[in-house]
Amino acid sequence: MRLGYYLSSLTRSELENLMNELNLSDDEETVFWCLSKGRSNVATADACRCSVATVSNRIAHIKYKVEKVMKNTEKY
Repeated sequence: MRLGYYLSSLTRSELENLMNELNLSDDEETVFWCLSKGRSNVATADACRCSVATVSNRIAHIKYKVEKVMKNTEKY
């Protein structure tokens, strides 16, 4: 799954509902919203003031959580 494409396809209310179910850290929330807006990893790293490797790590964590929620519920 391409997480950025998936998140950018959701409506604002769907994104908010999904985010509430994911139990994201503050740093992961920032990455989540950047991805939902279609930002690149480099642009996201600039917004978060961290490295691209850190953004990639946070994306992996978010992706794991999204897949877990999707597996448990079929509404996304």
